[in-house]
Amino acid sequence: CGAVTYDTTYITVDFNSPPTLGLPPNFTAYLDVVGQVCFDIDPNDVDDNLSSVTVTPIGTYNNATEQICFNADTTGTYCFEITATDACGAQVVDSLCIEVIIDQCLHVQIEKTHNSFQGSTEQVHIYQYGSGKEIGGFDMLIAYDISALNVNNVLPGSLIEDCGWEYFTYRQGANGNCGSGCPSGLLRIVSIAETNNGAYHPGCFLDGMLGSLATIEFTVTNDRTYECQYAPVQFFWLDCNDNTFSSRMGDTLWISRNVFDFELNDITNYSGVFPTYFGDPDFCLEGGGPGKPAPIRCVDFTNGGIDIACADSIDARGDLNLNGLAYEIADAVLYSKYFVHGLGVFNINLQGQTAASDVNADGIPLSVADLVYLTRVIVGDALPYPKLDPNSSYEVEMSIDNGTIAIADTDYKVGAMFLIVEGKAEPTLLPEAGDMALEYNYDGKVTRVLVYDIHGKAYLEKGNVLCLNDNYKIKNIELGSYNGYILHAKLNTLPDKFSLSQNYPNPFNPITIIEFALPVKTDWNITIYNILGQQVESFSGEEDAGYMKIEWDASKYASGVYFYRLRAGSFTESKKMILLK
Repeated sequence: CGAVTYDTTYITVDFNSPPTLGLPPNFTAYLDVVGQVCFDIDPNDVDDNLSSVTVTPIGTYNNATEQICFNADTTGTYCFEITATDACGAQVVDSLCIEVIIDQCLHVQIEKTHNSFQGSTEQVHIYQYGSGKEIGGFDMLIAYDISALNVNNVLPGSLIEDCGWEYFTYRQGANGNCGSGCPSGLLRIVSIAETNNGAYHPGCFLDGMLGSLATIEFTVTNDRTYECQYAPVQFFWLDCNDNTFSSRMGDTLWISRNVFDFELNDITNYSGVFPTYFGDPDFCLEGGGPGKPAPIRCVDFTNGGIDIACADSIDARGDLNLNGLAYEIADAVLYSKYFVHGLGVFNINLQGQTAASDVNADGIPLSVADLVYLTRVIVGDALPYPKLDPNSSYEVEMSIDNGTIAIADTDYKVGAMFLIVEGKAEPTLLPEAGDMALEYNYDGKVTRVLVYDIHGKAYLEKGNVLCLNDNYKIKNIELGSYNGYILHAKLNTLPDKFSLSQNYPNPFNPITIIEFALPVKTDWNITIYNILGQQVESFSGEEDAGYMKIEWDASKYASGVYFYRLRAGSFTESKKMILLK
């Protein structure tokens, strides 16, 4: 009775992540003769404890080059299973198949990615899948859609680095004049093996080699109307010099033989004209005259792109804290904290929480209109997943006078207002704001101001609603209606710079408003294009300084994505809109 026994135990906890493999997709290797084939597998281990890589049924792994090599005795298909194991015994297993074909010409392909998250960085490789040619340089022109993708950087591929090529550069922007047929984004990539600037020389010239020539780093748009869509990245030709490869000595130029889409359909057109997605026309083979060498068709190009992930595959709408319960009070509290403190509050899974934030299903995440609708769903005043009406215009006339923000005229109940103010502001609510609440935070550069009602019952109507201190400059205003729609703030002050606003409503059917700002009197032009880059409508004029708007009636056009571009003086800007019938 009263006896006590003590004991002690020690527990060692190891936090370990399994290794990963960066295998290319199944591909075809083109060799001049049968023999050894090597390909990159890019093993990686965040814990830096990778212990082994094995391959079956044939092939060996080279730890120095991070490649697997095998001997192709005949043409045909070879399949492999590759296993990477770390020191803790965690494994990853992946597989791929390679078809070996004898063909001395070059084969270049843009990678097609899958399930790319919006707002994230995605790498797209441009691969060479073997050739019997010694290459001394290349000049590639790549087209993409800037409304869906933005180029952050272009890096030399593994082949360029492994061979020690001396020159690699890239350039963004239009090159030449291709009119309405020009893609919105163009990227030129140029590399030269030997620049003859000293004793150093490259170690190889890509003959018989498989791997990456370049890696493009894209930021994928956060516009949720692009979810589940395919954003193409394609070879493009403005003249005969584009997408060409030079021999090692520079005495031979190889141009397009065939062009394929990402599904490997042949889209080549030798009889075409520039600009084109379909390869070099036949007149590029004319050469420089008698006795002078002409270009040779000996490069096959395959296009790729980025498959943007579907929001529903990331997380459920309305569940911002990812606890499996959508439209509950904690989601509203977290959402309100975002507007005051920024993205740092989404510390569980930024992609999933951003996808869940599009509560009103309008394709725009993280908007103050979503917060309004989320609150109304929670209190039982609205149902989840509202269907937006594409036939209405949502405009609120506002004024700013000596720091007092007023709603001048509106047909809508404003459920929330979000402002970003340059510098340190000390806002106060005015009596006409009623029972609305105010939260704000200064981060050292800007003050983020949120006016809302977490109970989902109060709203703003006509009158003075908010007062700022004397030294202020509003950088952004967002409004959300009591019904969860995004509202357009129309200010009665003169603009201080050129700008093009997002059309409203968007989506629309069949009429939408396009508004733009002119700080000075100038000529202007609005041009509307379809998804193929073809002009469908144009508006122009000369106006004094102020906010201008035009109305586009698209009743005679088909549903789909359209683009509109403003040119005013030296200013130009483009945006995307969606016609939904």
